[in-house]
Amino acid sequence: MMWPAAVLALLLALGHAAPARADDVTFYDEVRPLPSAVAAAIMCDRVDSGGMARPFAGGFVFSARCPSNHANEVKGLVFAEDAEGNGAKTLLFPYPKGADPADSLSNVRFYPQSRELTELWVNPEDDICRTEGRWRLEGAARAPRLIYWRETRDCDGKRGWRVLIDRRRG
Repeated sequence: MMWPAAVLALLLALGHAAPARADDVTFYDEVRPLPSAVAAAIMCDRVDSGGMARPFAGGFVFSARCPSNHANEVKGLVFAEDAEGNGAKTLLFPYPKGADPADSLSNVRFYPQSRELTELWVNPEDDICRTEGRWRLEGAARAPRLIYWRETRDCDGKRGWRVLIDRRRG
């Protein structure tokens, strides 16, 4: 069977995608050994075998899986200037109510165009069962700034939300 030329060209183009730049949405899904500077900056009690990297905010964010409960996938996050881990620094995420900043986030989602990432935390054993936060990496240091926070006692997240911080437009 002969393939039409357009189909062959498309298949070849898909197989030879352009290399990722720092602000591309391309993710490195496979677990790889972390560069030594990145591994030293991960602050989890224990890191499960290696980590992942993704282009983000003009550099790379590395993530390593940390211990967690059954409802959350917790990751320690480090920003570096490049994929080799140069300039690696732990990302510390401020929380509301004067709580100490977090050195890891749960159930993280990345939004490359706005340099934002989110966390969803669920713990049925806590009085506030579900929280959602959003941070923007700002400035040359890529410091996380808390721009949104809400919480509820409803573990399903369907009602009772209380917004504590909403700076998404500024």
